[in-house]
Amino acid sequence: MKNNTLLKIGLILLLILLSSCSSLIQRLSPEKESAHFQLVPEQEWPLLEDDLDQKSLEQAVNQSLAYLKSQPLGEKFLFGPGEIANREILSTLNLFLEILQNHPDGKSRQCQIKSHFHLYRIVQDKKPLPVLITGYYEPILQGSRVPSHRFRYPVYRLPDDLFFIDLGKFSNKFQGQKWIGRIEGNHVIPYYTRQEIDQEARLAGKNTEILWVDDPLKLFFMHIQGSGLVFLEDGSQIKLGYRAANGHPYYAIGRELIRRGVFKPEEISLQSIYSFLRDHPEEQETLLNLNPSYIFFQEVQGGPFGSLGLPLTPGRSIAMDLKIFPPAGLIWLRGVKPALDNQVQIQSWLPFGRWVCIQDSGGAIKGPTRLDLYWGNGEEAEMAAGHLHHQGSLFVLLKK
Repeated sequence: MKNNTLLKIGLILLLILLSSCSSLIQRLSPEKESAHFQLVPEQEWPLLEDDLDQKSLEQAVNQSLAYLKSQPLGEKFLFGPGEIANREILSTLNLFLEILQNHPDGKSRQCQIKSHFHLYRIVQDKKPLPVLITGYYEPILQGSRVPSHRFRYPVYRLPDDLFFIDLGKFSNKFQGQKWIGRIEGNHVIPYYTRQEIDQEARLAGKNTEILWVDDPLKLFFMHIQGSGLVFLEDGSQIKLGYRAANGHPYYAIGRELIRRGVFKPEEISLQSIYSFLRDHPEEQETLLNLNPSYIFFQEVQGGPFGSLGLPLTPGRSIAMDLKIFPPAGLIWLRGVKPALDNQVQIQSWLPFGRWVCIQDSGGAIKGPTRLDLYWGNGEEAEMAAGHLHHQGSLFVLLKK
């Protein structure tokens, strides 16, 4: 009872603090920021030639439609100077899917899209803003249900002492804002950091392990990716999906390696970071602990799933800042993709354009100029996602 009272007091104090710091809750709008959505004149539309198959696009669009039908259709969010509702995104996707299925000819399809839709882009100082495109994938690990000398690195489920503070239940202006913490004595404090969990064993003895894996670096990268496929010793497989995070901010350790002069910015990739950490075991803990964010997993069937609860479609699902871009919305994306040889090595980078759906979010994907593209699993997906760090452009599709 005493802890409950203290928790309520703590929540009230947090709300008072947040009310006096409204600048913490930012939306992309011309009134607050110079970057904003702009209607794209028809003569400046990109050529809508998609580099992927239609089946994968229909699959991704249908997943977005399933999500939108489960949401309040009247729910609104800021989009540029005004607001749009879920029903407008739903209507956009329904019409787009109809055109997709009834107009297989590329020229006819583009004509129909131009007739029935608008495109919007992000501009600043009257110039289109480029978007930084990165990639993510579903890593594959080796694991066991019981710990051993080989399998000694635990994958944790959601701990019982971690709680969420949903500020939106106290005031509509805090919709989508959550705090994560735990109770220690008479205080509400942040949850344990990566260092406290991995090096100080704060979760030991709490029966929170799902399984154990044999590679701490691959486990770290699974935390970054948010999902994974684990092969057990008996040949069976376990799918792990994101359940929750510890509430601490994400920090990219590649930034530290660049600061030290270990790598130039253009040399940073998942593979180069992994190799450096593997070859410098004496620095592993220090570098990994620079990222205090920690992910808790759950066993799932199917997937992997994005933050909207939707199965991700390789090449079609993207993660974006859902405070700025419409969840489940449709984007035309222009960027580059790697051309791989028979040894799964990158030979060159080729331009591409394709339709993608906003079906995920991420701790590092913040602001109007960040986008993470899901590549699937396997060697090719890992290579592409690990090296993709290039500029591109995006356009949001909305029905007229």
